[in-house]
Amino acid sequence: MNQLTTPSYHWPARYLGEAMASIGIKRFNWLPNRSAWQETEYRRIKRAAAMKEDQATMDTINSAMSTALQNKISGSSNIAANVALKRVQAAAKAKSAETTKQIDEAQKLINKTKLGIDSASTT
Repeated sequence: MNQLTTPSYHWPARYLGEAMASIGIKRFNWLPNRSAWQETEYRRIKRAAAMKEDQATMDTINSAMSTALQNKISGSSNIAANVALKRVQAAAKAKSAETTKQIDEAQKLINKTKLGIDSASTT
């Protein structure tokens, strides 16, 4: 027989009984206990509430990310639109300057011609 299983290496049962009797197990039986079904329903409700909270958090994050992406797209569009506007304005300014130059040259030609006609008619 193995020496570890002999009663001499274990607490005698009489000491264990006395120890358990002196410690005692106290229960608070005046508190209502849930039945297994109630406990299951309680945990199901808690899980549903946690899932609903998680879904609300995910919806908030999704909305924030969507707004950020939309703002980035809008910002990029605004930058592109401003570049195109400046390009069109520069082209319009160049065209206006060219037209003004042509008008000035035409006015000078008219004045020169008029002076030539006036000087020819007075002589």
